[in-house]
Amino acid sequence: MNLRIFTYGAFICLLFAAPLPARSADFIEVYNYRAGENDSKLTCRTVSLIEVKRLLLEKIGTYLETRTSVKNFQITSDEVVALTAGIVKTEILGEEWNGESYRLTARIEVDPDDVAEKIDQMRNSKEPAENVRRLAEVNETSLERMRDMQEEMERIQSNLLRVNQDLSANEGLLNSWELLEDGVSLRQGGRSREAIDVLNRALTHNPTAIGYHERGKAYLELGMYQKAVEDFSAALEMEPNQRGSLFGRGKAKWKLGFKQSAAEDMKKAAALGQGQAKRWLNQHPKFK
Repeated sequence: MNLRIFTYGAFICLLFAAPLPARSADFIEVYNYRAGENDSKLTCRTVSLIEVKRLLLEKIGTYLETRTSVKNFQITSDEVVALTAGIVKTEILGEEWNGESYRLTARIEVDPDDVAEKIDQMRNSKEPAENVRRLAEVNETSLERMRDMQEEMERIQSNLLRVNQDLSANEGLLNSWELLEDGVSLRQGGRSREAIDVLNRALTHNPTAIGYHERGKAYLELGMYQKAVEDFSAALEMEPNQRGSLFGRGKAKWKLGFKQSAAEDMKKAAALGQGQAKRWLNQHPKFK
């Protein structure tokens, strides 16, 4: 299989293009992703590429933190990882897809002194470093949205099965999904008040976790924090591990002044892989 190279933050790599010196360290990671019912080969590969790079960068970040040259910069572990992401290249050593799982092996070769020097250059050039951090956030947010979409598709399929079993008894269910779709579209278009009216009707026909979650987001956007907490809580009663609702409820509680309770929600969301919650905890370290 030909080696394929993909670049994470390629625009930064162009700034610092240089051959790797002989004194380098190899980092290799194998990532296995088990496909869900709604996964294709493409979604499996996309998730695997992001995850294997994240795992490799965490290894490299831990390694670099022990180097005196990086320690002297007095930057956090997350900053080391974010800055390194813009410098290094990842080689795909192998990919396997059997229709049920995707196995990806990747490698990064780095020279710690070379990386330290480039991190120092980037550290003193605010714009490239900020671009790298934004790129990392975009990748993480995209992955979260992909996972949320997969979970939403599973819920929709479950409801469609119920509809197929007894169409006459589930007319309201069909209506509720149409209303939910309209409500989500309105909210995403910035029309949160109209979205709430539509979602009220959807929830009357069929109270679902995703319906409460979407209405909670609309309330949050309007600054109606107590109602947002109530809706996110209703969603979590149905699906306790819905990380988006934990994050949303945490934000709403924080706005209401319930800081410790907000932090607990953020910690649970972060433990479930919610990237925004992880960033929130990094910004509020005393609540970690």
